[in-house]
Amino acid sequence: MEIRKLGVFECAFTAAAILVSSLYAQGPSNATQAPGPQISVGGHTYTQQELFQRNIGTPQDQNTQFPPHKIIGNIYYVGTVSLASFLVVTPQGNILINSEYERNVPVIQKSVEQLGFKFSDIKILLGSHAHADHMEGDALVKQLTGAQVMAMAEDVPLLEQMKAAGKAHPIDKVLHDGDQLTLGGSILVGHLTPGHTPGDTTWTMRAQEGGKTYDVLIIGSLGVNPGMKLVNNPTNPQIVGEFTRAFQVSRSLPCDVPLGSHPGMYNMKEKYAKLQAGGSNPFIDPAGCKAEFDIDEAMFHAVLQQQQAALSSAAPAANAPANAPASGATSSAAPAAPSAASGQKGDLVAQGKARFKAYQCFDCHGDNGEGTPDAPDLTHSRLTADQISKFLQKPSADALNKGMPDIPTNNPDNQALVAYVMSLRAK
Repeated sequence: MEIRKLGVFECAFTAAAILVSSLYAQGPSNATQAPGPQISVGGHTYTQQELFQRNIGTPQDQNTQFPPHKIIGNIYYVGTVSLASFLVVTPQGNILINSEYERNVPVIQKSVEQLGFKFSDIKILLGSHAHADHMEGDALVKQLTGAQVMAMAEDVPLLEQMKAAGKAHPIDKVLHDGDQLTLGGSILVGHLTPGHTPGDTTWTMRAQEGGKTYDVLIIGSLGVNPGMKLVNNPTNPQIVGEFTRAFQVSRSLPCDVPLGSHPGMYNMKEKYAKLQAGGSNPFIDPAGCKAEFDIDEAMFHAVLQQQQAALSSAAPAANAPANAPASGATSSAAPAAPSAASGQKGDLVAQGKARFKAYQCFDCHGDNGEGTPDAPDLTHSRLTADQISKFLQKPSADALNKGMPDIPTNNPDNQALVAYVMSLRAK
């Protein structure tokens, strides 16, 4: 195995007790979510939520084995219905891209073995990006195979917090943009395509079929998930620039065979059905690369424009800090503040409900504060009013990463939101 450098391209009141691994997963929410902006590309129309759902599928999709199959050359599919894992087979051992959730590792192992390969022959484990649905199983795969776990440097801090069943996340080799991995004659190149995560990685390699060589591109992710903050993101002020770079890099890479961290990114189901019917290899689809880039970039700009418009149109709140972040309908000065003169509790609760909606807290907590997999149930919270107020003033890093604004106690929004949250448990 050889590694060498090719070059440089370069919402809510989330309780601190939420497991960090769940923060980086992108599983579906059972609560009703705002659909987000809508785009039309190539004759198809998507809302932000629909595109997200296209990728992640249902919980059953995430856990159910998809028939393992050869894609092209020495590249095989060994993932589930909605979470992609790829096996690159070489004479000197194999490379696995994406371990998925830890609970999915036995599914991946079963697929590898059904294809006639040994799971223990995996020598290198790579990932698309530091979300649990793609890399939580790294420790278990290493335990079962002894594979070297390698990850892009920018995602290492997130991976180190991702501890399945309390196990430390193994990282044997830190990679950098343009690093080349060579094993058994196969060469993979890791390209930093940040935005979705800081170290989101697009992998490229070449495969041979029918006497021809094809460029294979495995998209890490270019998606803007619901709740992702592009404007005034306090934990990643460069996120817009990162996404912009990711699109530029992705479009510059040669691509004959588009693949991705979610099968929906490259229409796997439809192509697999065609593969079973015989004929030319449907996975050879240069137009599919551009189509996916066009969809993701159009949604990125739609979300960015929506958040920028909300920032421009929102009236400043009294005493709001200059750095109060925007999320959906919020602005750098926070959306229109409630009247500080109101002394009636009912009015304050109503104002808090309006602020809850304006800050789009329902994206993470549900329409009525009932909770989602991304954030706790507020209707059964045991936090006191003072604790809620302090958390609003100084949210955890996890909450800020999800787009929660920091709202000082001298901002009328703080008191109104506290009143509304306290009222939810009385219902």
